[in-house]
Amino acid sequence: MRTHVVRPLAGALVGGLLIAGCAEMKTKATLESAPASAAPADAAVRGTGGTPMYALNEEGTGLVGDTTVVRPTESNRKIIYTASVELAVEDFSGTPERVAELARRYDGYLAGSNLSGQTGESRRGTWTIRVPVERFEEFVKSAKGLGEVVRATTDSRDVSEEYFDVEARIRNKTKEEERLLALLEERPGKLEDVIAIERELSRVREELERMQGRMRVLADLTSLTTVELSIIEIRNYQPPQAPTLATQIRRTWAGSVAALAAAGKGALLAAVAVTPWLPLAAIVIATPLVVVRRKMRSLFAPGVPQQKAG
Repeated sequence: MRTHVVRPLAGALVGGLLIAGCAEMKTKATLESAPASAAPADAAVRGTGGTPMYALNEEGTGLVGDTTVVRPTESNRKIIYTASVELAVEDFSGTPERVAELARRYDGYLAGSNLSGQTGESRRGTWTIRVPVERFEEFVKSAKGLGEVVRATTDSRDVSEEYFDVEARIRNKTKEEERLLALLEERPGKLEDVIAIERELSRVREELERMQGRMRVLADLTSLTTVELSIIEIRNYQPPQAPTLATQIRRTWAGSVAALAAAGKGALLAAVAVTPWLPLAAIVIATPLVVVRRKMRSLFAPGVPQQKAG
């Protein structure tokens, strides 16, 4: 009876050992048959004989176990804010100075500007202004007060997922770089091993630099907002909505003063234009008068006999 029980148990034990041994040999053969230049995400950096030196996660973003990613919450979201404001003014003079002062007042700066036109014709200015996120709404509201609003738009884009994903990848790549450096120091080994590690280290550093560059861009865009401000000079501009009585009075007065100034300017320019011709005009007018005067004197001078008529 015991013999019948023991033999099946022994057979099952031997069979299990044989299966485990075959699986281990198959795994080892698979690792050893992998080429030394295989991608790190597939297996690992391999030394002499294809022996794995370390393993990466399935995404190839870091070592196994280094997959911690910070998830965005309402308090740490990364959002890119942009705005576009187009204004009209009746007099462009002093506008560039007011725009620069407004940017300084809200802790921002002018990232770019473009001015066109000159006095006497329609002038226009466009500015790209970077303002801290916390002062974005205040700045846009104040900017609208520089003139009459023609068009104004604001936009926001949530880049939290990308931001924290890149941040996690940078952490993983940094750890990967540190372990490769440690491996290079601790295991000089054969020349093939050193070349394999250095090749992998170069790839990791290239990816790390690219991720760090993207992180700098995201950090800049989410910490400072971008406002595109455009102001154009339009005489007697009429907004889409009806102007108030005060606005109408102000515009009527300004129009009358502008007309008077234009008339005075025209008269002054006409006088200046005529001035060089005055000496010539005087000569042209004076010459006939002198001739006539002399003729009259010769006719009526004393002692000169007068011819009698008939």
